[in-house]
Amino acid sequence: MDNAKLSDVASFLIGPFGSSFDTKNYLENGRYRYVRGQDVKPFILREDDNKYVPEADFIRLNKYALRTGDILLSVVGTIGNACIVQEKNLPAIFSCKSTVIRTEKLPSAYILTWLNCIYGKQLLCRRERGAIQKGLNLEDLKSLPVPLLKDNIYSKIEKHISKAIEYSNHSKGLYSETESYLLECLGMTDFAANPDAYNVKTLKESFLETGRFDAEYYLPKYEDYYRLVQSYANGFCHISDCFSHITDRFSPDKGETYRYVEIGDVDVSIGEIAYKDVEDCALPANAKISVRDGDLLISTVRPNRGAVAIINRIDDKMVVSGAFTVLRETSGIKKEVLYVLLKTSIYKDWLLQSNTGCSYPVIRDEDILNMPVPIIRQEVQEEIAQHVQRSFALRKEAMQLLENAKLTVEQAIENGGGNLLIFNKLHKQAIQEERFAVWLLLTEIGVLPTTEKENKTVKTCKKLSDSFLLSGRLDAEYYQPKYDYLFSHLSEFTTSTIGELTDIRKSIEPGSDAYRETGVPFIRVSDLSKFGLSDTTIHLNAEDYRDAIRPKTDTILLSKDGSVGIAYKVEEPLDVITSGAILHLSLKSTDVLPDYLTLVLNSPIVRLQAERDAGGSIIQHWKPLEIENVVIPILPMQIQQEIADKIKSSFKLRKESQQLLDEAKQMVETAIANDYKMLPSDSSHLGGR
Repeated sequence: MDNAKLSDVASFLIGPFGSSFDTKNYLENGRYRYVRGQDVKPFILREDDNKYVPEADFIRLNKYALRTGDILLSVVGTIGNACIVQEKNLPAIFSCKSTVIRTEKLPSAYILTWLNCIYGKQLLCRRERGAIQKGLNLEDLKSLPVPLLKDNIYSKIEKHISKAIEYSNHSKGLYSETESYLLECLGMTDFAANPDAYNVKTLKESFLETGRFDAEYYLPKYEDYYRLVQSYANGFCHISDCFSHITDRFSPDKGETYRYVEIGDVDVSIGEIAYKDVEDCALPANAKISVRDGDLLISTVRPNRGAVAIINRIDDKMVVSGAFTVLRETSGIKKEVLYVLLKTSIYKDWLLQSNTGCSYPVIRDEDILNMPVPIIRQEVQEEIAQHVQRSFALRKEAMQLLENAKLTVEQAIENGGGNLLIFNKLHKQAIQEERFAVWLLLTEIGVLPTTEKENKTVKTCKKLSDSFLLSGRLDAEYYQPKYDYLFSHLSEFTTSTIGELTDIRKSIEPGSDAYRETGVPFIRVSDLSKFGLSDTTIHLNAEDYRDAIRPKTDTILLSKDGSVGIAYKVEEPLDVITSGAILHLSLKSTDVLPDYLTLVLNSPIVRLQAERDAGGSIIQHWKPLEIENVVIPILPMQIQQEIADKIKSSFKLRKESQQLLDEAKQMVETAIANDYKMLPSDSSHLGGR
């Protein structure tokens, strides 16, 4: 089997030195994520307990910004974990505990899988350096051999990884929906606790009843939480009323191997449980409680993290740390409902009331058992349970796909397997033609009113069932009245979506290391406008990127990142390669003309939808799935043709003006070249010209 060095098929980026960023600047919430070494897990970046950096730090360290498709490899401490960066993880920078691998000649899904499979892992471990703190040297990493497999195997791997990530994200989405639905049922969606940081209690009301002297225990917000649960229409109970507390002490059998679960093995974002296979003689002293399928685990250490999980695999030889409170469902409240409830921000904060630690919060089993919980209506409980179970099932299927991808690689290895006055005039006429076409379209469908209307300040209200459960969005910007106004008008016409009208393909993101001075022009969003493509100084090697898609006649190029929603229809086949931030749209329906569709894409009709979906952030990202669902009005073909004719007239004028510019440039260049021939050979004369 042929091999290549990793450096032959990928480029590398080392994280900033530790002193470049003060960890004291961590933010618990924000826009710019800081990916630590501990966040890098096999295949998928861990998303719980995220840390963020101020914008100023992100800008200063921007050269360490991650990109979609980057592979992060942990190289310090726990080495050899490799995961892929998704669009939802961005914007982000990463720490010196990881190295970024940017694939160039092989699919990123394959490189990712190779690094995570047994052979890749073994080769990485053989390159460990250091004693107390293990690490991977960059030069050793570059020399890592990568087996070259058949193309059909790469395709299989990509399908597996893609589907696994899709399922994983869907699973997390289901969980978020379930949590939001529960909060809606409880009337907690817009709940805000009392912000006062003090309370007044008599000794009788405090210590004699609770045994607590510390002021934190009596903060008003905790009373607000209690009153909220107490006021629930269906009543409330305590956790101990509906669950039995499992305290069976574990006694290992000699020579047996057990699956041991500790606090760090719970993924707090989705409640997934990992475990370690440990022989009886190597089990830690804290391996105390035997558990079974369906048991609920709740961490008593740092409970505000929300390390809560349901054991959903049958295994008689699973044992968990004594730092868990283990509950078993009896009656009244389903385990899935309690699971979701304890992971809400309200209960995670409420559990801290009983904290007996300081920098390292710890609570007791009794504190959990005595927590009041609302008795949710049975039909609602059933629906919540179904969502949670579906989430778990999707997660399980995702993990199985990852395992299948690893096996595919392992089995293949084992078997060998861009005059001035005239230009300005023509340019102005071109703009006027294009603007007229826009006016015609907007007036026709009623977006531009024919009579002046009173300017009113409009507010809109949305129920959760009309908003988050349909769109997955809770931000107020998404539900501004102008969007309702737009879709109300569009509903009066025949419409279709971009996904129904076109096939959408994404190009490549080769990385700056692949940039050349000559070769195939590489077009980025900054080179794209609705009038065409500008000249670029960046090129790619033609042979290396011979399989990259090129724009064909009537291909519509649409920007999805940065300056989103710029559309340009290609007039003839072009030997250029576009960046991954530019989508290629090819018509598959006869309901629209390409020029008409391009105009709609550049109009306020789509610009508003892009603004809504992309969220109005500093660096906008318009997801392909959102683009597929963009609504396009389908006007009668006669009107489409009239619009198309005007657009063609505009572009014809644009082309003529560009030809005049090119001729003007050529005249200047020729004049300089002829003048240069008449100069003496001593080039020092050039400095005074």
